[in-house]
Amino acid sequence: MWFGYLSSVIILVCGAGLIIGILASAWFLPSSMTTGWVGVEAYAAAYRANGGLITLLSFLAALCSCPAYVLQIASINRLNGGRSRKVGILGLICAVAFAVLAGLNYLVQLTVVRTDILAGQAVGVERLVFQNPNSLTLELDLVGWFLLSIAFLSVLTSFPGGGLSKAVRYVIVVNAIVGLAQIGSLALSYLTVCQVLLSVSSGALTCLDVLLLVFFRRLLKVI
Repeated sequence: MWFGYLSSVIILVCGAGLIIGILASAWFLPSSMTTGWVGVEAYAAAYRANGGLITLLSFLAALCSCPAYVLQIASINRLNGGRSRKVGILGLICAVAFAVLAGLNYLVQLTVVRTDILAGQAVGVERLVFQNPNSLTLELDLVGWFLLSIAFLSVLTSFPGGGLSKAVRYVIVVNAIVGLAQIGSLALSYLTVCQVLLSVSSGALTCLDVLLLVFFRRLLKVI
């Protein structure tokens, strides 16, 4: 259970860094999703002037959380909870697929997008800029996080009973519903709704991470 506890700590630390980065980006990057997309050139100018380091740290934190989530799901899988082996494998596959999709996305932001913007070639990567509401990488990112919500659903039976376990189950279900709504709003081009749901999903995952940290901590005390 040490791996579950360790992964929960890493996820919370990375999540805190990501949230700080998002808030800072909203302040320093006036053309980000939070204030409306006004074009890649305006975004690139703000990025070079103020937001480059903030965005770098944000995506590094997000990248580090990807393998940690896989480790967390694998640790929960060891608890079994009466589910079939196939369900456990499916959940792990979804977690790995999330890590691949999201991780590649963040690598692209840290390498291709960052390099081109700093080199003054932002026009060529407009569809890859994460803060662009019409970004291809944003769409892939949402699909990745939805797969993670499916991975958590697969381990739902690992948390029987009331109290903390009941709270974990509740947040997992809420996160999955929000994830599905995100995919639907994205498919229907309801970008504002999608952004609001993204914030709700981030909050749900933060709550889930805190609950799992406490959960694994209690297991360690029992052991």
